[in-house]
Amino acid sequence: MLRHYIKMAMRHLLKYKIQNLISIVGLSVGILCFSICLYCSRFISEVDSCFSNKERIADINLCTTRGDLYSGIPATTIEELRKLRFDEVQDFTFTVYPRERSYNVEIKEGKELPYDHLMTMEVDSLFRKVFTPQILQGSWEVASNTPNAIILTRSLAKKIFGESENPIGKRMILTQRLFTAPDTTPRTGGITYTIQAVIEDIPLNTSLSFLEKLDMLTLNDSEGTLQFNGRDNMTGGFGFALLRPGKTDRKLEARFRSINMKHYMYDEETAITASPFGEKFWDKSIAPYFAGITMIVGLLILLTGLLNFFHFLMGTFLNRNREYGIRKVMGSGNQRLFYQLFVQSVIIAFIAFLFTFCLIEIISPYLNFNLFNYVLIIEKNLLFIQTTEYMIFILFLCMILCFITVLRIYYTSIQTEIHGSEIKRHKHGMRNILLGIQFFICWIFVAFTVALYMQAEKTESTLFNTLTEKEKANILSFSIDYMFMKNEEKLALIERISKFSGVQDKLLADISYLKGISGTGMQMEKGNPESSFEVNVMNVSTNFFQFMNIPLLSGHTLKAKEDLVVDKTWAERQKKDPLGTILYNYSESYTICGICGDFIANVYNQSPGFVFLPSDFNYYVGHCYLKCEPGKTAEIKKMIEKTLQETLPESIHPQVTTLQEDIYEAQATENKLKGIILFFSIVSLLITLLGVYSTITLDTERRQKEVAIRKVNGAGLKQIILLFARLYIRLLTVSAVIAFPLIYIVIQMWKKAYIVFFNDGIIYWAGIFIGITFITALTVLFRILRIARINPAEVIKNE
Repeated sequence: MLRHYIKMAMRHLLKYKIQNLISIVGLSVGILCFSICLYCSRFISEVDSCFSNKERIADINLCTTRGDLYSGIPATTIEELRKLRFDEVQDFTFTVYPRERSYNVEIKEGKELPYDHLMTMEVDSLFRKVFTPQILQGSWEVASNTPNAIILTRSLAKKIFGESENPIGKRMILTQRLFTAPDTTPRTGGITYTIQAVIEDIPLNTSLSFLEKLDMLTLNDSEGTLQFNGRDNMTGGFGFALLRPGKTDRKLEARFRSINMKHYMYDEETAITASPFGEKFWDKSIAPYFAGITMIVGLLILLTGLLNFFHFLMGTFLNRNREYGIRKVMGSGNQRLFYQLFVQSVIIAFIAFLFTFCLIEIISPYLNFNLFNYVLIIEKNLLFIQTTEYMIFILFLCMILCFITVLRIYYTSIQTEIHGSEIKRHKHGMRNILLGIQFFICWIFVAFTVALYMQAEKTESTLFNTLTEKEKANILSFSIDYMFMKNEEKLALIERISKFSGVQDKLLADISYLKGISGTGMQMEKGNPESSFEVNVMNVSTNFFQFMNIPLLSGHTLKAKEDLVVDKTWAERQKKDPLGTILYNYSESYTICGICGDFIANVYNQSPGFVFLPSDFNYYVGHCYLKCEPGKTAEIKKMIEKTLQETLPESIHPQVTTLQEDIYEAQATENKLKGIILFFSIVSLLITLLGVYSTITLDTERRQKEVAIRKVNGAGLKQIILLFARLYIRLLTVSAVIAFPLIYIVIQMWKKAYIVFFNDGIIYWAGIFIGITFITALTVLFRILRIARINPAEVIKNE
């Protein structure tokens, strides 16, 4: 019988080739998007699941008298708890916030290479007992008894030393003084660390360093937080307790309360509390919102594909009422009918999933996402497994659909099945509802895609608004923040590069203008902290205003080292003309000599104003901008990259970008998400339009006789178009009326995150509605015009 069921299923597949192809493609693409989105949600929901002791770990927190929890705790809190004996606790451990460090690494005897921006987390010796990292090489015990010991992760060890070289015993020299280091440590670091072990990579979905890749751990760190004299009054990291079997965080919390455990910080009494491992992370992190958003997006896309798939599948089932009636007359049972329908569903679903697996294989190299400092790498094999799970779920839905169809046929009389009745009318009502839901989902994706593109354009034009788009594209930007280089070497390298043919001007900076500022706050009175006021401080060279095309509104630019220029925003906050006012930056005094136009380097936070201090950058330079002649930017960029590669060590991979590209990267929320949402919009729109095309095709074929009779009675092209188009006009209008208010509410909430926002007025909403309506009209018009041209005589003759 199975062969017979497969044969019948293949016949129906070939009978409706185009419609089946549409439903298969829609389902497979919908499953692909859903699988990727739900991968992200599941990845986040499984935070800390990699730790075998997860259920036995408790977070140690500090709670103020107001009931607020600090983001972290001082290292001394754990030290105090260790001195006490708790029956509930087996061990306490403390981890410092992960931070970037720079080292010179001993590759082999006599050869060192610099490595910057290595994400490092300082831990104590009990970290292994609590979090059980897998040791691949070396010994944790040796590391825990060695000063300045380093534990490398497998990926970093492979990157630096390769597969064959043994890193154990190699030296790493710190190249920059940490703020927690002793006063005796030079500004350039120079402290030697020794690699004592290699561990398996710590997964990205942990609350210790959420979506930030850890490169190494340090133990017994003489430069770190655990030895810092001021650690008692700083929340430098996280504290954890490994509970004994059978004990809970509630029991430990009750014990803390019973003995009134307190810690004094900033002369304030704070209570020591315990909570479930990861609870604080979920309360304070954006992770739950990100997981929820990706799940909603995935469900919407899957729903669009499923509606199209199940709508057509149900339609093909119900179109066979006469066949079912004849089967009943011939004595066929419901069980056989169920098997036949289910085999047909399974074959179509398997083809769709096979196509999905092919798509995953093709796009898997590109499934790596970077947003701000967060990194998400989608593992292909795990995605295959999860997609297979969804396949089982969809097959279960197919089984339910087949069961409902059989149940409906069972309660329908044979006369009704053979001669037909109100089933078709009911079927079309359900079909129209499904199409309306698809249009509703389409409105959501398209509206947010357009909003993201418009907001990206708005923010890009606002940032450094004194420069045109062409000027931003002709300004090259590169970092020179290398701890292994002396400042005079950096200046000499920049001077050499600035003499390239086509370079018009250079601008030195201590930091990229899109990644921060030189400082915050100044004083009205020397040595008086109470006279401090909030302002953004920028150290700039004398050609800054000319280079950035910032107009001077009054006074003059920086001429002497005691001069200071303020921007219009800060000047307008003053009750009098600020020219001539003396301001203090620590012990240095500056006189306001000029007022310039606003400097906009951030669109998320309202600026309190800028003050610009003169600097020759002889002490430190970390970034450089070069203004190039139009048409020579790409050529100069290649020359700079070649020069940097020849000058810098092989372990350093410099990047040269334009200011326009820097702006694009800095606005990750708009520029990176807009591409993702655009993809989802195209998918949902295509699936919906394919469903519309399939529906209008079936409608025009079914109503040929009706159209022929109308034409005989004098109906023109306009009447025939309205006959079919009226349904889609209603669907578009009703779905938009429901979707637009919801979208408007979300946009108003989103708007609060910016100081500038695109014009979301009537043109925005009308443009979206007209655009989708036009695309839908093109989809249905082809089929309508085709049926409008039929010859009534031919149709009646065929009947």
